[in-house]
Amino acid sequence: MAPAAPAKATAERLETTTCLDEAVGGLYKGLLHAVVGPVGAGKTWLMLKAAKALKEKGRRVMYVAVSGAGAVYAEQFAVDAVDVGLNVEELFAAVASTDGEAVFIRGLEALATLYGPAVLYTVLRILLQTARVGRAVVISLRDLHDLDMLFDVIVKMEEKNAAGIRGPGGKIGEKVRC
Repeated sequence: MAPAAPAKATAERLETTTCLDEAVGGLYKGLLHAVVGPVGAGKTWLMLKAAKALKEKGRRVMYVAVSGAGAVYAEQFAVDAVDVGLNVEELFAAVASTDGEAVFIRGLEALATLYGPAVLYTVLRILLQTARVGRAVVISLRDLHDLDMLFDVIVKMEEKNAAGIRGPGGKIGEKVRC
């Protein structure tokens, strides 16, 4: 597999007022982020909390749910959301149609289950290029699927604790309470 394209030299930091700020320094426009952890670790909750905080600061955000995963929760956080089902074309259309500074995507692993791991790799490569044009793109995954080289920022979630694994700032390696 090819390595990720080099990250921008200076990525604009988006402060989220969540534990992401402490763990990895926040979110960064132009970078691809992974929030990784088991079911129930708090990945969706953290992404929606960060999306809500950014929206309250006047930032434009979009939450994309693949296979209906988590779209219902977005309403509770007052975050704009779109459910694209298991349709890769709809996923890319939703991401392309938003002028959001940050895009949060949940449920991509369902695509790998349905279509195979090569599809997940391809989707992530395209989302990496989408991030490079100036958006913070945040993906939640249960596992990195040996695709960690595609991500600029990696946060590991465990029982509502976050630990920065890779990122431009923050307390990399330390667990922080969310």
